[in-house]
Amino acid sequence: MCDFKNACDFNRDTGDDGQKMPRIASVHLGGCPFPHTVARLYFDKGGYLFHQGDALRGAFHLNSGLVALERVDEDGRLVVLKVLRSGALFPCADLFAEIPHGTTARALTDTRACFIPRERVLAAMTDAATRHALLRCCAQEAQDSENTIFRLCAGDLGDQILAALHAVLDERREENGRLHGILPLCWRDLAAMVGTSPEVMSRTIRRLSKSGRLNVEGRAITLHPLRGEERRRALAHG
Repeated sequence: MCDFKNACDFNRDTGDDGQKMPRIASVHLGGCPFPHTVARLYFDKGGYLFHQGDALRGAFHLNSGLVALERVDEDGRLVVLKVLRSGALFPCADLFAEIPHGTTARALTDTRACFIPRERVLAAMTDAATRHALLRCCAQEAQDSENTIFRLCAGDLGDQILAALHAVLDERREENGRLHGILPLCWRDLAAMVGTSPEVMSRTIRRLSKSGRLNVEGRAITLHPLRGEERRRALAHG
C-alpha cells in the first residue's frame, strides 16, 4: 500500500473565517503531494467511494478509516480483494490504464479522504518524487493482486482464513510470537475475502479454534504463528 502519511491535514473542521466546513468542500491542502486544489470528502461507515464500472475521474488519498476494495464476478459472487488503511493512494493502475473502476470501494468505518482529479495527478508526474511514488503505488497494486490470487488459490481454507486475518487485523500487537488485534470488518466480509460462504467460514473458524491456531472473542482475535513460523523464528535465533 502506497504511504503518503500526513499528506493531507484534516484536523481542522473550520475554515479560515471560523465557519464550519461543509461536508464536501474544495480546499487547498498545502501538505498534499499534489500542489493543486483537491476535494475533501467524508464517508460514513457503509458508504461507497465509487462503484465497479463507474467512469474513473481521479484518485483518492485515504487519510483515516478503512476501505474495502470489492469485485463482483460474472456469477454475482462478491469478493473482497483487500482492505486499505490510512495513507493509501488508489486506484493508480486503473487511472493510468484509462479504464473504468475495476472494483467497488466501500467504507468499513467512518472515513476521511481527499479526491485528486485525474488531470491533476497526471500533471504532478512532472515532479520526479511524485512520479516515483505513483509508480511505486502501481507496482504495489500489482503485487497486491498477485497476493489475492495466491490467497484464493493456494493452501486449504483454514490457511487462507488465517492469512486474511493477518492482513486485516487492526490495533495490532505482538506478544510471544502471537498476533493480537481487532477484526475491523464483519465475518461475512472476511468470508468474501477468501471466496467462501459465512456458514463455511463459521465452521472453519470453530475448527481452527479447537486446533489451537487462533482464539476468538467477539471481534478480538489472537493468531498463533502460521505453519513454519515457529521453526523459522527458532532458526533465526540460533
